Amino acid sequence: MKNNNRFIKNLKLNEVAIQLLKDLGKENSRVKDFLIRSYRGLPVSPEMEEETYNYSITHSVIFSATTANPGTSILTEFLYEGIPSPSPIDKYFLQSKGGKAVKTRLIAVEKELPKIVEEYRRSKGDVLIGNLGSGPGRDVIDTFSNYYQNVTNIKAVHIDRDKVALDRGKRMAKNKGVGHLIDFVHENFLKYNPPKKFDILLLIGVLCPLATEACIAYLKVIKQLLKEGGCLIAGNVSKKMLREDPFTCHIMEWGANWKLIYKNEEELKQIFEKAGYIWKGYFTDLHGFHIMGMGNPIASQA
Repeated sequence: MKNNNRFIKNLKLNEVAIQLLKDLGKENSRVKDFLIRSYRGLPVSPEMEEETYNYSITHSVIFSATTANPGTSILTEFLYEGIPSPSPIDKYFLQSKGGKAVKTRLIAVEKELPKIVEEYRRSKGDVLIGNLGSGPGRDVIDTFSNYYQNVTNIKAVHIDRDKVALDRGKRMAKNKGVGHLIDFVHENFLKYNPPKKFDILLLIGVLCPLATEACIAYLKVIKQLLKEGGCLIAGNVSKKMLREDPFTCHIMEWGANWKLIYKNEEELKQIFEKAGYIWKGYFTDLHGFHIMGMGNPIASQA
């Protein structure tokens, strides 16, 4: 056992990953061996991979939900709220830097969004926010609940193809006393034709799997949803996550087929500018794993 633990430490994994492998070694050593071999890029048998896959979906609510629907908002909600009595795999996701960064991304958006909202309230009075690919839209719901429950000049529209996520968002908004401030639209946001253009657009967690040219195309399409002088906030997972939490990146790519395109600040800035936006800067989550760029559409191209 001591030799095995020494080998695991030689993989240069963080303590959370080491603990996961130790726990798996007690429950199913073949699952542990598969994760180690696949992480190192060594050959693995189809039988071992299938055994690991079946084990993971039966021993992890996070893994099973994400593999069933890689785009599900259920994953982020688990990471926000936690799981009672989590399994070793779920405990890993909750305690990993990558998992924690999802929650700190939410915190960062909820910290910065009111600042931007107040800028527009001072200059324009009424403010309309569009939350694209919103899932339930916890970021806006929490922001409204904390700052704008009793105001009448700020509204939001959450747009997503996942009706289950939108229904959950409706319940959240109602429970937090802001249901009257938010509309929920079941539609592909790329095809959405709003009755009114937005002052602020949120696009969080959507660009991550997209190559640069696709990101540019997305930002060009949604530009028509913004008012002149409006603000787009668009996030992407950073290269720092790949450097600092490669084991989580590996597990999610293998299990959920999450082939993310990690980008740095300069690459995100170029995406904004090539799509016809004036770059206004960025903010990150606490870990620096998610970059939220901000930009205004160029007036002649809006």
